[in-house]
Amino acid sequence: MSNAIDPQEIARADTIAFHFYTKLFYVINQARATEGPNPNAKSDKWFNLESPDSELLPKEARDAFKSISSLIPSPGIEPFEVQVLLSVPVSNMVLVHTPPDSSRVTIEPKPRFVLLESWTLDFDPSDVYNSGIPAATTYKHGIVLFRSLFSLLRLLPTWKLYQRLRRKMGGINRNANFGIQLRVRSYSGKDDILSFGECNE
Repeated sequence: MSNAIDPQEIARADTIAFHFYTKLFYVINQARATEGPNPNAKSDKWFNLESPDSELLPKEARDAFKSISSLIPSPGIEPFEVQVLLSVPVSNMVLVHTPPDSSRVTIEPKPRFVLLESWTLDFDPSDVYNSGIPAATTYKHGIVLFRSLFSLLRLLPTWKLYQRLRRKMGGINRNANFGIQLRVRSYSGKDDILSFGECNE
C-alpha cells in the first residue's frame, strides 16, 4: 500500500493553509482597525465567516504562504505576527503613562506607535501534510477556530478602546487623533514601536 499523498489533496491543503493566514489578518483587522474598510473591498467568506478583504495585508506577506507544501522539509517559515498598534498623533502633545500606584510618567522620546496586542500564527507544515488528516477536516476545525477568535476579539480590553476611538473619530483616521491600525511584523529591524513593559524601564 502506497503512502504517497494525493497531489490534489496537497493542493487543497495549500489553499486552506494560505487562507488561515489571510483570514487571521482579516478577522483581527475587522475588530481593531479604526479606519473603516474600503467600501469597494471584497468580502472574504472563508471558514463560514464573512469579513472584509484588506489591502493592508502586504502582497509579499500573502505570496509567502501561497504554496506552503513546497517549503517542506525546509524549516524556513517565519511566524506570522500581526501587531495591533495604537498610532500616536504627530503633534506637540505629551504622551504619559500612569503605572499602578504611581504618578504619571512622561514617555520620552514619544513613539510613533504603541503595541496593544500581538497575534502570532506559527505553523509547522510537516505536522499537517504528513499527518494523513484530510483537508476537509482541517477546514472544519478552522471554522470553529475563527468563530472563537471573532468572539474573543470582542471580549479583550482593546475592543473597548477600539469602540471609543471609532465613535470619537467617526471612523476616519486623522493626524490629530489616536487610532488603531494593523501591521505584519518585520523581522528585519525594529520600528518606532513602544512594546510591552518598555514604558517602565
